[in-house]
Amino acid sequence: MGSAYSRTALRTRIHALIYNQWLPSIFLTLNPADIHNPVTLYFAGVKLDLDNIQMEQLMDTYKRAEIIASQPVATAKFFHLLISNILITMISGGVVGSIKAYFGTVESQGRGSLHLHLLIWLDHDMKPADMKEKIQNADFREKLKAYLEDIIKEDLDEFKDKHVFENLHVTRTLNTPPRLSQDNIYAALRTMDLTGLGENINKSPVWSTPIKQQLSPSTPYASPLRNKSLQTPTHDRPTSSKK
Repeated sequence: MGSAYSRTALRTRIHALIYNQWLPSIFLTLNPADIHNPVTLYFAGVKLDLDNIQMEQLMDTYKRAEIIASQPVATAKFFHLLISNILITMISGGVVGSIKAYFGTVESQGRGSLHLHLLIWLDHDMKPADMKEKIQNADFREKLKAYLEDIIKEDLDEFKDKHVFENLHVTRTLNTPPRLSQDNIYAALRTMDLTGLGENINKSPVWSTPIKQQLSPSTPYASPLRNKSLQTPTHDRPTSSKK
C-alpha cells in the first residue's frame, strides 16, 4: 500500500467520494493468477504465440513461478492489462449494474504478486435508511435476492462435473479467444457457455485487436467513473479532472 502518507491520502480520497456519492455498494477483490497465465510469460520474454498455445508448450508450475518471480515488471504489465480490461469491459460495462464511480487500491501479496481491492458505487440514491425501510417489503426483498444471485456466482462444482469429468479425452489448449468489442460483449456473454467457451466464442463474428498489440505503458490513478481510471497507491500525484 506504500507509505503511511500514501495510505492517508487514499483514505482522504475515499472519504471524499463517500461525501460526494454516498456509501459504496459493492466491495470486491481481483486477484489474478499470474503464475498460471501465459500472458505473464509472454511479457517475461518467453516466446509464445498467444493465439495458439498448447499445454505441452508451457513449463511446470515451479518453472513458471521462478520466471515470474524474476520478472516483476512483466507481472505488473500483466496485472495492469488484465485489470484495465476488467474495469472497462465488465465493471464500467454494467456486469453488476449501472455504476457511477469506483475506487481501487493495489496491494502486493507475500510472493510479490499484485491484487486489487475495489469499491463500487451503484447508480442509485438509496441511503441505508431507505434500504432499511424498503427491505420490509417482500417484493423488494425478492428483487434484491435475485440481483445478488445474478452477480454472485459459484461455479466450481459445475466446472468440475461437466468440464473435467466429461471431457478427459479432449486435447487441452490455452488458445486465446478473440476479444469482443465493448458494444457487443454483453450480447455475446449472454449466449456464451462457460464450460464450452472455445466452441461458443469462436462462432462470434466480433473481433478486436489481439492482446499483444494493446500494451499500455502506464497505470492511471483513481477518480469517479467519468475518469475511468485505476488507483496507483505507490505514486502520490496531484489529481486532475477532465473537462
